[in-house]
Order: sequence, then structure tokens, then C-alpha cells
Amino acid sequence: MIAINRQAPLWDLAFRSFFILASFASVFSLIVWLVYLNSGAVLTSQQLLSPVLWHIHEMFFAFTLTIAIGFLLTAVQTWTGLKSLQGASLIGLTVIWIVIRCLLLLDQSTFPELLVLVLFLQTLWWAVVLISFSRSLLKARSKRNYIFMPLLTTLMILQLSFLYLSQESIDLVLHLARSAILVFSIMVGLIAGRVIPLFTRNALVPSVKEKVKATPRLDDMLIIFSLIGCLNFSLNYFVEMPFSPAWILLLVGTLHFIRLTHWASVYTFNNPLVWSLHLSYLCLVSGLILIAISFFTVQVRMADAFHVITVGVFGGMILAMICRVSLGHTGRVLQVNKWIVLAFFSIFMAVILRVLLALLNQPLWAWNSSALLWILAFSIFLKFYIPVLISARN
Repeated sequence: MIAINRQAPLWDLAFRSFFILASFASVFSLIVWLVYLNSGAVLTSQQLLSPVLWHIHEMFFAFTLTIAIGFLLTAVQTWTGLKSLQGASLIGLTVIWIVIRCLLLLDQSTFPELLVLVLFLQTLWWAVVLISFSRSLLKARSKRNYIFMPLLTTLMILQLSFLYLSQESIDLVLHLARSAILVFSIMVGLIAGRVIPLFTRNALVPSVKEKVKATPRLDDMLIIFSLIGCLNFSLNYFVEMPFSPAWILLLVGTLHFIRLTHWASVYTFNNPLVWSLHLSYLCLVSGLILIAISFFTVQVRMADAFHVITVGVFGGMILAMICRVSLGHTGRVLQVNKWIVLAFFSIFMAVILRVLLALLNQPLWAWNSSALLWILAFSIFLKFYIPVLISARN
């Protein structure tokens, strides 16, 4: 067993501090975003990132990826049996993350070297993460998890490119962000394919456990076609591809749906920690199919389709997983209260309103309602789980 520093439990593994900080950052970012949308205040063109790019960066790169890194730096210790990032190194990584958040709110006219500083700190942050994570995998020869190394490296390159090119073409930068979202969706598919059937089977009564079926061949097909679809989507911006990314994304969405039908979703309704994962995965199916449809009709905007993934998949699955990880890794019972169930419902209502109201030509209502529901959901998480995450293991 790996010894845990009980004097400072917040720094014994990355999930504790990263789950708290990233969740708080998402709430803060959306409050700022709402003020900007409704009054034009707070965010200005004088910052390093324009208001739209700041919103994208903070909600995806700062929130979603930070939660994912916290999860992976925790999981790698379980996968390999080797110590992961903790103590002073983790504190240093956290300080870098906080400093970057502050720098992105500064007026760049006052700090002409702001971009260089942000790029340096963000590169340093990624270097520490990748070296720590990769070293454990390679030392333990955890070949099953090697795929996360190139995926994380790709996400690092896309984030740094997003920041470096933020003063250039906004269309290019938006494309880089969407490409990163699709890359991260591959990671979500990988992790979901491992944990959702396992968690579902563990939660079901013995008489229906066998209804959860393994799909190894389908899993392999999904990885291959997801990589092809992501690459095709990314390159399609720069060169005309032989066929539209829409067809591969439609295929990937369909394959995800077929896999979901093997996981006995209908039997999970009495367990919020499980049905929330199934519903998030259904959002992945819906989001990929809507992105594909957006190539063929202006009635479905690509931005709205991507929000099905960023809100429904990333928001929903992250909320479910951070609740579960926070409980499981602190030795608590895997059971949530009614407030957390309300948080789950809030996230999925947020994605419905974000897309439906936008389709009804009510974009401001779509943005306001979905943001407020997200703020409610993650505020509830913070209220109930900060005490869990800062305390020692039971």
C-alpha cells in the first residue's frame, strides 16, 4: 500500500485539489460570462483572449482538461501501483494553474509579454503532468494505457496553439478548440467503455448482471474510427478531404449507440451514480450525430451541436465521476444525496435548454438558462464535496 500523508490530505493525490479548483473555476467563469452576455461588462478585447475565446478556453481547457488530469493522475497510481504526483510537486502544479487563470484576466496592454508568460507557464504545467503520468506508465509497462500519452500530448499541442494563435484568425482558433473537443471525446469513449459496464454490473442485482455485455470488437472499431474521424475533421479545415467528416462522425455516433445498448441502461434508474453516466454517454451519441448533421443543414449550428458534448458529456460525466471518485478514494459509501441528484438533473436540463432554445432562435435564453443550471449543479457539488476532498480517508 502507498502511504498517504494524513497531515495534508488535500495534496495526497491530484483529484482532491483539481476537482475543487476546476469546479470552482467553471462556476466563476460562467458567472463572468453571464455578466458579459447580459451587460457587456467585465470581459474586454484588451485581455489576451477575446471574450468568446476566454469562455471556450476556461470551460474546456481550464475546467474539463484539469478535471481529466486530476482523474488520470489518480488513476495511474491504481493502474501501476506507483506513487503519482503529490505533496510539494502537486502544490507547485496547482499554483501554476491558478496563476494562469489570473493572467488571462489581465489587460495585455499593461503587460506586453503576457502571451509569452502564459505560454511558458502552460507548457511547464503540461510538462510536469506528462512526465509524471508517462513515467509511471512506462516504468510499470502499463501498455493498455499507453494510448493516453499521445492523446494528452495532442491536447497539449492544441491548447498551446489555441493560445499562441489567439490574436490571429478566430475561425482557425475555434477549429482548434473543436478538434481538441473531439480528441478529448476519444478519451471519454475509452474511459467510459471501461468504467460504465463495470459500475453498472456492480450496481445491478445478480439476476440481471449478465445483461451487461462486453463488446471488445466494437471497442476496437470505435477507437479506430474515432481517430480517423477526428483526424479527418481537423484536416478538413486546411485541405479538402476525399469525403466529408460528417459521415465518419455519424458512424462513430452510431457505434457508440450500439455499444450503449449492451450496457443494460434501463436497469440503472435506481442508482444516480450509474444512470448519470449512461445519460452522459447518450449525449455523446447525440452530440456526434448532431455535429454530423450540422454539415448538411444550417438549421443545426455546429456550435450548438458541440455544446451537447461539452455540457452533456463533459459536464454530466465529469460531475458523475468526480462524485464517485471523491467518495471511493476517501473510503466512503458510493451513495449520493438528493441535492447531488438535483445537480445531475440540472446538468442534463442545461444541455436540453442550450440546444432546444437555440433551435427556437432564443440564443440569449439558451445561454443564460444553461449557464445558470451549470452554476447550480457545480455549486451543489462544491458545497457537499469540499469537506470530503479536504479531509483524510475514512
